Amino acid sequence: MTTPATESTLSTAPAPQSGMSFAGQVLQTLLNPGAAMAQVPGQTHRHYWLLALQLLISAAVLYWFFAGMSPGWLVEQQLMHAGELTPAETEQIRAAMAQMAGSTPIIGAVSAVVGSLLFCAVLAGYLLLTGKLQKALSYSQWFALTVWSQLPGTISLLGLVLLKLFAGTGDLPLTLANYASLNQLVLDLPVGHALFQWAEQLNLFLGWQCWILIAGLQTAAGFSRSRALLTVLTPLVAVFGIWALVA
Repeated sequence: MTTPATESTLSTAPAPQSGMSFAGQVLQTLLNPGAAMAQVPGQTHRHYWLLALQLLISAAVLYWFFAGMSPGWLVEQQLMHAGELTPAETEQIRAAMAQMAGSTPIIGAVSAVVGSLLFCAVLAGYLLLTGKLQKALSYSQWFALTVWSQLPGTISLLGLVLLKLFAGTGDLPLTLANYASLNQLVLDLPVGHALFQWAEQLNLFLGWQCWILIAGLQTAAGFSRSRALLTVLTPLVAVFGIWALVA
């Protein structure tokens, strides 16, 4: 027997659309996430194809982004973000970076893949704990929802491709990868500012990912809107709030 609260939650959830193609589900997730995410727990393998596509695009774009930079430019860009250094430390780090410059594209690509996998795994674990009381979904189902919620990150990478193509040069600032960040769109804090990295990590695509995940918690796991908002935004506010305080 369902309680009135449960009936209310279920009545507001869009009915799953059967037979939606992979491309159609991608588009629906980006534009109408509630309807698309409702189908995810019932799918067994589709998110693995999406994950493979996301990782492939991420690795390829970041490899291409770094590979187009001249070694000297890449070293100077990295030194800009190394913090305050003495002249001796600067020369030592410059020499080390110069030796590794040729490996930077591979390091960037591998780091993106490993980082994405770890993020999805940890977020799925967090969601499993938050849904434990009502036993909403299994870990694999939470993992699938997490993978689908990361689609805006892939859109962000495609935007980076366009920006690099229009730039007409490979020697681009490293911060171009965060072109939709709070810092680049609004604050314009200089490198070295205490809140520079904080503002660079807050971006429009992160907000888009949160919107998709919140919709998924409601339609796929039966969370109320307030609980979905609390589940998604609490760790985000905690991380960026503490970061801002200690910066």
